[in-house]
Amino acid sequence: MRIISTIKASCRDCYKCVRYCPVKAIKVTDGHAEVIEDRCIADGRCVTICPQNAKKVLEDKGKVQGFISKKEKIAISLAPSFVALEEFTDSLQFIGTLHTMGFTYVAETAEGAEIVAKEHLRLISKDAPLITSCCPAIVNLIEIYYPHLLPYLAPVVSPMVAHGRILKQRYGSEIKVVFVGPCIAKKGEYLREEYQGDIDAVLTFEELLKIMEEQGNDYSTLKTGVFDGEGSRARAFPTPGGLAKTAELSTDLLAKESITIDGLEECIEFLDKFKDVKDSLRLVELLACRGGCLMGPGIKSELSLYARRERLLRYSQNEPVEKARKQVPQYNLDLSTKYTKRGRDLLFSPSEEEIRKILAKTGKFKPEDELNCGACGYNSCREKAKAVMEGMAEIDMCIPYMRAKAESRANLICGMTPNAIFVVDSDLRILEVNPAAERKFLCQQEQVVGKPLEVVINPGNFEEALRTKSLVTGEVSYPTYGIVTWQAVFYVEQEDVLIGIFADITMENEQREKLALMKGETLTKAQEVIDKQMRVAQEIAGLLGETTAETKVLLTKLIKLIKNGDGQV
Repeated sequence: MRIISTIKASCRDCYKCVRYCPVKAIKVTDGHAEVIEDRCIADGRCVTICPQNAKKVLEDKGKVQGFISKKEKIAISLAPSFVALEEFTDSLQFIGTLHTMGFTYVAETAEGAEIVAKEHLRLISKDAPLITSCCPAIVNLIEIYYPHLLPYLAPVVSPMVAHGRILKQRYGSEIKVVFVGPCIAKKGEYLREEYQGDIDAVLTFEELLKIMEEQGNDYSTLKTGVFDGEGSRARAFPTPGGLAKTAELSTDLLAKESITIDGLEECIEFLDKFKDVKDSLRLVELLACRGGCLMGPGIKSELSLYARRERLLRYSQNEPVEKARKQVPQYNLDLSTKYTKRGRDLLFSPSEEEIRKILAKTGKFKPEDELNCGACGYNSCREKAKAVMEGMAEIDMCIPYMRAKAESRANLICGMTPNAIFVVDSDLRILEVNPAAERKFLCQQEQVVGKPLEVVINPGNFEEALRTKSLVTGEVSYPTYGIVTWQAVFYVEQEDVLIGIFADITMENEQREKLALMKGETLTKAQEVIDKQMRVAQEIAGLLGETTAETKVLLTKLIKLIKNGDGQV
């Protein structure tokens, strides 16, 4: 089941998710970016940075709404980072809102964090460093990309899983446990086979707010509430160093033998050099999100990290929010877990010859041709070439190459076309002329660039195109240059320039004039023939008319003589 998927209709050729994905788990096919499941660590950065909102996160909103509609008993495990939500400035009011929404119990995930921190403290030894296992994105990172470091990863479940087990024991196994937090990777964690039955659904804060909105809750009128459960001292857990603080590690250990690293790039850099420092450390706290869970991808908030941290510290020290701490009951919890190497073998080492063949396809034949600009999303041209060979990237993702190719084609077309082309700015000053324009209008580009168009041709059609912002076409004669053109002039708003394309129709015009002359001469000759024929016909008709009349008179007399000598019968 995909935790993060792509809405292809919204995905465009920006490669921003490739650029920001620290493990390059994005495959580009036909210009669309697809998350590769067996490479993805579900840190969610591609979701937050996508400018087209083309990344979709697996939702449990419908599932939770189903629990509510069926009036199931539901226990919320609420991550302390909820204080970063701008919608609520009052923690008590937020808790009260959750109670009114149909959630039976609202408890702090910090309860689980507290016992997880203590378990880490128990496992710390002086023989080998221990990497914390609370961040699921870091667990994914090590399982997929650093499996050789799995022996150092603490075999301890996360606070979410631990709290889920606590709630199931506290309220009964039939209770539905819904974790609410800032983390997308939690959605993959709770679906792991070894955690089935511990957590029934995972909501990001964004999903929870959508449910609140759909229910039509008016936050300003809702009553305040308090957490169910025993309370916890682990509310600062979401901040870097929160685990160490919760475990109440000594100052000396913090200063000398433990380290906290937040931010995926920083964590990756540390893991790459882990062998160089492992002998000097005992506890390594790694957090995928820079700033810790307070900056998780499941929180949409304009608050800065510092404002969020200030809210968390104030909340963690706010006594009225926490119930009077009672004797904490002892739960029979199994906090252990196991990790396995997963995903396909990611080691891919193409030969130098294979890399050079790919580089050559994008016009990179020498080291100096490799710009390493990162526009494709990869850090270097060679890294991108490897991705092409793996089927993770496409050749035409090289933007400088495609631009040069487009410009080359455009220049080739402009240079080879028999049509004259003028490019002028909105002040009708010449920006560029192509070779055909130089030949037909007897000018040189270096001599006319920057000068008014009128020094070469009449700018009338250009003025009309600029005024109307529409295509202006027509036949124009230029006696000075001895040519006649059919021209099209149009305005390019994005560049604020006018482009005129002139097709030389001088020969066609001459042929048209010759054809018109021939037609005129032919018509004259034809008219002369017709007139002559009419005269002949008229003369013949006249002669025939006279002969006919004489014949009629003679025949009449003959008839009369035959009838009688004097013409009587």
